[in-house]
Amino acid sequence: MIEFSDSAVKKAETLLGGIKDALPKVQARVINRSMQTARAEAVRAVRAEYAVSADAVRKTIEIKNASFSNPTGTILSTGSPIDLAKFDVSSTRPNPKAKSPVTVRVKLGGGRKPIKNAFLARLSNGHVGIFIRADKGRFPIKQLYGPSVPQMLGSENVSKRIEEKAMETMENRLEHEIDRILEGHG
Repeated sequence: MIEFSDSAVKKAETLLGGIKDALPKVQARVINRSMQTARAEAVRAVRAEYAVSADAVRKTIEIKNASFSNPTGTILSTGSPIDLAKFDVSSTRPNPKAKSPVTVRVKLGGGRKPIKNAFLARLSNGHVGIFIRADKGRFPIKQLYGPSVPQMLGSENVSKRIEEKAMETMENRLEHEIDRILEGHG
């Protein structure tokens, strides 16, 4: 959670003096910029830990901006587990004659790990995924998944990095926005 400290609010109130409606304006602008930075840092932090594309992370993050009347913003990530085939896979093309096991790397820093009895297949709708057989027969098959983006964002290293970057941005932007209003540009 990212919030203004009491000292930061008092400092802003003191510097802004009696300028009408200045504090909510400053808070909303600072919060909105901090959330944009937090989203960008979230993408970088997840990609530093997991073998997943930036787009897969970015498209799960939604920002609701703060306004002057409600200086509260939210950043939320929602999503389902990601197809295992979207991570670092030994092969991206199905090969029914392949005898070597499918290997996948979800977290960076290690090698790919083989998945027993897994195979890469293209379904009739064109979707490519990693599957295993649910029973002894050919069908049914079951698709395998990795973690969801919200799970990745919840990892301690990732969440700590995002929070630190957002707080740093808030501190820097607070002074900038106060100066902007005091100079008559806000």
